[in-house]
Amino acid sequence: FPTRRSSDLFRMMRTIILILCCVGILSACTQQDVINSGVSSPYHDCNMMDYMRGDTYNWELTVQMIEHAGLTDLFEGKVDTMPEITFWGIPSYSIQRFIFDSHENEDLTKVYTKVSDIPKSLCREFLLKHVTKGKILKEDIAYKNKEFEINESGQDGGTWITCLAGNRFIAYREGSDYAGVPDAGEVSLKCWSLSWGKIPMSSPDIQPTNGVVHALNYSYRLGHI
Repeated sequence: FPTRRSSDLFRMMRTIILILCCVGILSACTQQDVINSGVSSPYHDCNMMDYMRGDTYNWELTVQMIEHAGLTDLFEGKVDTMPEITFWGIPSYSIQRFIFDSHENEDLTKVYTKVSDIPKSLCREFLLKHVTKGKILKEDIAYKNKEFEINESGQDGGTWITCLAGNRFIAYREGSDYAGVPDAGEVSLKCWSLSWGKIPMSSPDIQPTNGVVHALNYSYRLGHI
């Protein structure tokens, strides 16, 4: 049987763990979610495709999809009309989830086990929905009007983004409070789709030599942009 001393020790340890968990949750709520890109600097001395090839943890299936779709030149900066692009980056996890979800499809022609099973035209469509011509950094995006939610009719802030596939969504910056001072904390980049709602972001402003990657969160569902 446990002694009173051991019971007290257990309760004390449980309290400490609960406090640490609460601190962790509160601190996480004040920060933009992050995809670990391997280095602290946002700048990469290589083109976008090579940057993603060098980070297989986050981008392995993304690279496979780009190659399968025949869009490698676009992401390597070799298209004359688009030397720089902005990629609203699809992480590998989103593609893997799309493949897993396909196994619930009753149409067996739409069940995939790997990226190369997905029709090239569909891969191309997905990717072009996430690419914007030119380099758009977080600092180029307008702030949200704080008097309205981003989807309210009175909202006149943010920046409309048009992708190569023709789809549009709104990107916006939003400040946070720090030590009771309004907008003195971290500034986050956020996105909103009229069709799908919130587009979960992770790491903005990853900058290879031919543009910028704004990495979407692992929870992002492919095509919901």
